[in-house]
Amino acid sequence: MIKKLKLVLGLLFISQAGAQSPAVTVADSLYRLGNYTKAINEYTKDPSSYARMQIARAYNAIGNYHKSMLEYEVLTEKEENLQTASYELGKLYLKTKLFDKAKETFNGLILEDNSNPQYHYQLGLSYSGLGNLEAGLRAYTNAYKIDSTHLRSIGKIGIHYLIKREKDSVLKYVDKGLDFYPKSLELINLKALAYYNDNNFEEAIPWLERLLELGNEKEYIYEKLGRSYREELKYDKALLAYEKLKEFDDTNPKPWLEMGHIYWYKKEYEKAISHIKESIELQQFSFPKEYTALARIYLEMRNKGKALEYYKLAHKEEPENFLTYYQVCFLADHYYKDSATKLRYYESFLEKYKETESPFHNYVEKRISELKAEIHLAQE
Repeated sequence: MIKKLKLVLGLLFISQAGAQSPAVTVADSLYRLGNYTKAINEYTKDPSSYARMQIARAYNAIGNYHKSMLEYEVLTEKEENLQTASYELGKLYLKTKLFDKAKETFNGLILEDNSNPQYHYQLGLSYSGLGNLEAGLRAYTNAYKIDSTHLRSIGKIGIHYLIKREKDSVLKYVDKGLDFYPKSLELINLKALAYYNDNNFEEAIPWLERLLELGNEKEYIYEKLGRSYREELKYDKALLAYEKLKEFDDTNPKPWLEMGHIYWYKKEYEKAISHIKESIELQQFSFPKEYTALARIYLEMRNKGKALEYYKLAHKEEPENFLTYYQVCFLADHYYKDSATKLRYYESFLEKYKETESPFHNYVEKRISELKAEIHLAQE
């Protein structure tokens, strides 16, 4: 009986649209051309539910969401079983972040028709907007159970598990989606990130490359591809990826630093130094990691003076870092010939970090004793 009533109401609504008044005919023409304000003026001349629906849609189209909602609300109160108006109103609630009202609307629609996956999907968006992620996941999963090809629900489920770093669950749903939509950028992206976040760079690379093949050239893709190539020791490809990354923002220090490290691994020290120095120039804050990297490069080049200089700069940026200052002391010990100078560094270490537990205290104390003995012997 209820289904018959809904059918009669639906046919009545269609008949109202079919037997149009002259005002509605003119209004429809204006609406199709995007002349929404004039269309509204014409629709108001007709008292039908169809005209009111079109007024609501026109207000929505010009961004007057408040008036659009008022029209939809009057319509849904007048025609309780008009699912189209309720559905469009629910989506408008979502657009305006009225998530409680959206949730109530889509729950009502699901009571009327539980077999529509889109109602469950929109309910999921409502719950997600309210911060109830688990309820959102249940709604997206219900949509997927009704329609296993519901791409948007698969995407939302994949994002949920990606955030939780549950790689296998991400792949379970994403792979099913890719079976029927192999060029979905969203699903390919989720698959790439699932592998990347799991540090499975070898598996991440082909999916990141696939995103580029499909024209999705985004900054973060080149950044993650560069790191993935580097981790897989594909240094030349990593350098190309970071070169592309530089094109997005030539003030971004990160690709310069990463390229500096790669040149360091390739033992191309001059290029490594110039790239890391450039990353320092581009930064406005502190860069202890960059200074430490330069220090280590100069050490490999057997340039102890330059290495000491950059370890000192690194320690200046992070004075609480006892490891860096130990490197300063150790290098000073091997760089300077004067025992008194060496001694000052080690004594300074104990003074700076006397309250800090470190594995270097015993060695430092031993060297202080040795250096004092050397100084005493030299004076005799």
